Amino acid sequence: MTALLTDTDGAGPVPGPDVTPVVLPLTAAQSGMWFAQSLDPLSPAHNTAECLEIDGPLDPELFAAALRRVTAEADALRVTFEDSPDGPRQRVLPSVGLPLTTHDLRDAPDAGRRAEEWMRADLAEPFGLTAGPLFRHALFRVGEKRWLWYQRIHHLVMDGFGYSLLVRRAAEVYTALTRGEEPGSRAFGTLADLVAEDSAYRSSDAFAADRAHWTEAFADRPAVPRLAGRGALPSRTFLRRTAHLGPEATEAVRDLAARLRATWPDVLIAAQALYTSRATGHQEVVLGLPMTGRMGSVSLRVPGMVMNVLPLRLDVAPDATFAELVRQVVLGVREVRRHQRYRYEDIRRDLRLLRENRGLAGPLVNVMPYDHDLDFAGSPARARNLSAGQVDDLTVNVYDRADGRGLRIDHDGNPALYDDGELAAHQERFLYLVERLGRADPHVPTAAHGIATAAELELIAGTFNDTGRTLPPTTLIGPIESRAARTPDATALVYGETSLTYEELNTRANRLARHLRTLGARPGAVVGVSVPRSVELVVSLLAVLKAGAAYLPLDPDHPEQRLAYMLRDAAPVCAVTDRAGRLPEDTGTPLVVLDGLDVSEYLWVNPSRPLTPAHPAYVIYTSGSAGRPKGVVVSHGAIDNRLRWMQGAYGLTADDRVLQKTPSSFDVSVWEFFWPLRQGAVLVVAEPGAHEDPACLVRLIREQGVTTCHFVPSMLQVLLAEADAEACGSLRRVFSSGEALPRETADAFGRGLPGVELHHLYGPTEAAVDVTFHTCAADAAGPVPIGRPVWNTRLYVLDAALQPCPPGIPGELHLAGRQLADGYLNCPGPTASRFVADPFGRPAERMYRTGDLARWTAEGEVVHLGRADDRVKLPGQRIEPGETETAQTTRGGVDAACALGRRTRAKGGPFDPGPEGRATHLVLENAIGRLSLWPVWREVPEGWSVRFGPAPHEVCAATLEPGR
Repeated sequence: MTALLTDTDGAGPVPGPDVTPVVLPLTAAQSGMWFAQSLDPLSPAHNTAECLEIDGPLDPELFAAALRRVTAEADALRVTFEDSPDGPRQRVLPSVGLPLTTHDLRDAPDAGRRAEEWMRADLAEPFGLTAGPLFRHALFRVGEKRWLWYQRIHHLVMDGFGYSLLVRRAAEVYTALTRGEEPGSRAFGTLADLVAEDSAYRSSDAFAADRAHWTEAFADRPAVPRLAGRGALPSRTFLRRTAHLGPEATEAVRDLAARLRATWPDVLIAAQALYTSRATGHQEVVLGLPMTGRMGSVSLRVPGMVMNVLPLRLDVAPDATFAELVRQVVLGVREVRRHQRYRYEDIRRDLRLLRENRGLAGPLVNVMPYDHDLDFAGSPARARNLSAGQVDDLTVNVYDRADGRGLRIDHDGNPALYDDGELAAHQERFLYLVERLGRADPHVPTAAHGIATAAELELIAGTFNDTGRTLPPTTLIGPIESRAARTPDATALVYGETSLTYEELNTRANRLARHLRTLGARPGAVVGVSVPRSVELVVSLLAVLKAGAAYLPLDPDHPEQRLAYMLRDAAPVCAVTDRAGRLPEDTGTPLVVLDGLDVSEYLWVNPSRPLTPAHPAYVIYTSGSAGRPKGVVVSHGAIDNRLRWMQGAYGLTADDRVLQKTPSSFDVSVWEFFWPLRQGAVLVVAEPGAHEDPACLVRLIREQGVTTCHFVPSMLQVLLAEADAEACGSLRRVFSSGEALPRETADAFGRGLPGVELHHLYGPTEAAVDVTFHTCAADAAGPVPIGRPVWNTRLYVLDAALQPCPPGIPGELHLAGRQLADGYLNCPGPTASRFVADPFGRPAERMYRTGDLARWTAEGEVVHLGRADDRVKLPGQRIEPGETETAQTTRGGVDAACALGRRTRAKGGPFDPGPEGRATHLVLENAIGRLSLWPVWREVPEGWSVRFGPAPHEVCAATLEPGR
């Protein structure tokens, strides 16, 4: 049964006889909310609601009478709003009808759920600001002595503190009426008094002092870390996850707070700061703190909308203790309270954040300690919040009802940023973190605390990284020699019109290897190879490996200065070249010139060598952050693991033909050269320069029946757009690595080459080529993952404290396992800084810090998110802006340089390069000397000054533009 207990139909105000409504301006707290609601009048986002569970006898008629009395006493419940030439105004009516319905659900199955559904449906209904009333009540009888009192009020007229005043007064009035007594006189102040107090503050010295405080505290306009990694406009509704911190854990939090001379809300705020820092990768976080804003005697007695949200800025350093973080919160909250009346919207306006649509705070921590421990004539009541109003991002609502059940914690999320699963994950991790903090020593560094739950840690370690595989202790060259012995007459290599069998290739390499041994080539030594792509290049690489040495590729197209540096740094025992003059002659390196070299007198059989999997197989140089290239040393065991995994995953056979087109100075070339020769397939070698000509590559693939090849994503995109990719009918599988693979390119591949597998691989030079793999599916969406770890390889996505990040949380990608490089040649410092101890592995095991940002998916794949530093990648090649800047400053007349990686499109790119000879960017400098490029057409941001401008300088910055 449902009954209406209203003075009217509840649809509007009831004017009193000959009484003129009071018209008031809006307070500062109301103004922003008024404009937000005006932009979307049908949105229920600003509805607030609460449900009180009342256990015991209750008289519905007296309860309604008590609510009428409270409504008559609380001006804010009797207002409507209107726009006027002077701005929005609120009209305080002398009386309104009581919008109360009662529902008797005693005989209904699952009465509590039925009542909850009704409340949720009502909460989704918007209020009419001009019609009113802006509140509604419902009373549900769900048992003989159990009641649910529901009240919904628009946030424009009521905040959480106001709710507590209304509820306590309602209980007081009802109790008096039940006893036949007259309730005490009106306890509330008037809304006019509240408006006057707000107006007085905004014209006072206190207002000016508060403004100065916030302007100075946030003058640098700090970035706001968000758990979703992005912002969004508020939605009309919100998602909610409710959980409880158990009594034991709650008591531990209280005890911890007492030991740290803080309050339990301070501890929870510090825990949320720690969680936000780890989940976003930002050491500095800015939390939002709802504050009552009630510092005057008037506002403490007036139910209304006064509350404010203010930013709390915290530095969450991993080496600082949790006790120090709590102390930082205590002092920070104390400072916020002193200046809590200055509005959040005013701070954003002062900092010029409104026009940029930038927020001032990340997650909100809303502690609601209002005492609802009350009763209605002896029937105890317990409050439960249903909505705290609009949710911009994520709000953590914490309630302490002192009922022995611990703390109730609601996570409210904007559905434009979070789904149910993501919200639940954040809540579970937060509670797990709070429980551990309550048990832990607060005087140890916060680096000891990760945010992943025990189940997530087991998932990452036990499932995602379950890659162990027992393999024989072989070298890179051993299986090639075995293959040559088993299939000597099979075709091993094709280059133009030249074709070699496995026996012919093996014989030529053996004889050259024996010659190299006379020059010092042996296990542990390095031999340079500077030969253009050809039969001779393949023979030379095999010869070096057969001699037991590690090969050092010296790309003939590289600048002479770089080649000379690598020769001096690596100090190879000799270097193989195709002709005289190919390499600098002033390095002291003995040269083996193939042109005219006769090795026919050497034995043709495989040379013996004391080679083990631990010996170096190759050394490939990459750029350094300070302008110094570094040689990466990769062992036989590492590359052997890589090739055995590749064979296990993709099953190359003697019927396959693999295209070798990648320059030997790139590590992708390693599997192109040696994988087919280990499996009895045919190695098809492209001519020099062919890797830059899509049409030439398509022709070669078609003529040679190539089944397997590799493209960097940018070249693959060009191939699909400009070349006759459909003519590549022999292809079975294509590998793509070296750059992020755009989803659009993967989709275009599926359309252009249906039936051909596309595999996306990832790996830095500091590991044996690739360490992850992902097979692209035609119906997939979103960013293309870099995939799962290969055999005997572990991936760690770690936060700043080197704690594992749970799925969905970004962190820096670290690599561990068998494929890790030995380190940088002759660079102990950089080796020690990048190859660090593996805290999750066996003693003495290492892991490599890639500098790449990534996150796990729930399915156990890794998604690449960019760089943690400013490294730039041009088609497959790493470029360090620091190296470019260092090189520029060595030139005469250059005082300082700033390099920027800028992506352009071939046609109609997003950046206007400007007229020829005219600079398009300024070089800006901030107070700490950091330089940054800034477009000339944009206003120079606050805190930066122009170091170099377009005039009178002809060039003010160097840009790295892929594809040019």
